Amino acid sequence: MEFDGSRLDAARLVKEARHAARQTQAKLAGRAGVSRGTVAAIESGTRKPSWEMLTGLLAAAGKQMRIDLEPLDEDVRSAMAAQAGDTSAADDLSMTVSLMEGLTDLAYRFEGLAAAAVLGAPLPLAEPIELVLPDTPEGVDWLAALVRTGAAAVTPAGRSYHLDGVTSAKGVALLVELGEGGRFLLEIWLRVFTVRFVPASEAERAVTVVGEHGPLRVQPLHEIETTDRNAARVLRLLREQAQDARG
Repeated sequence: MEFDGSRLDAARLVKEARHAARQTQAKLAGRAGVSRGTVAAIESGTRKPSWEMLTGLLAAAGKQMRIDLEPLDEDVRSAMAAQAGDTSAADDLSMTVSLMEGLTDLAYRFEGLAAAAVLGAPLPLAEPIELVLPDTPEGVDWLAALVRTGAAAVTPAGRSYHLDGVTSAKGVALLVELGEGGRFLLEIWLRVFTVRFVPASEAERAVTVVGEHGPLRVQPLHEIETTDRNAARVLRLLREQAQDARG
């Protein structure tokens, strides 16, 4: 079976799979039943392997390929163009922030796909929304005071029950200790946030976006990461668009 190798970097795939398996070209060739020169030619890009040869080499390195269908980049760009000027995500989130008294006085920031949506990505403002707070006395006191009002409930990440008594710095420390990776869920005004404390210098790296009910601090576009493949592609195209705009 022949395939168009112009859209598939076979050299990179084979080389990365071989390195991940800690194999030499000779060892990989032996396991795949081809010559070392064949592996070298494929990795250098001077030879395009057949589909069967490529999958055989990857299998010899303990890897397999999975091909998924996804919308054309042009379709995503069209969705981004249609989203241009739409501030609904920022307006929606800013309403909740306006009810979280004192949050705007902190160097907080929203992260992940929520930040991407606020920055113009054609993605839903899905919950839980990632929020980071500065690991400072002010940040800790703000959370404790919020829980004391009774308007918010907190749950350590990985657990199924709310944690009572988070009304002081000691209670916040226990909340962080019990949560997986120091994370916890914050439920307030029918919204759910995944929260973690980070060094103030990290939280301060933020972009300000103005929503209908006030400004929002969000993670810079180049720092946003996701394991969702479709969202990752949207982020890539959004970054390319921002780069083109800067010239």
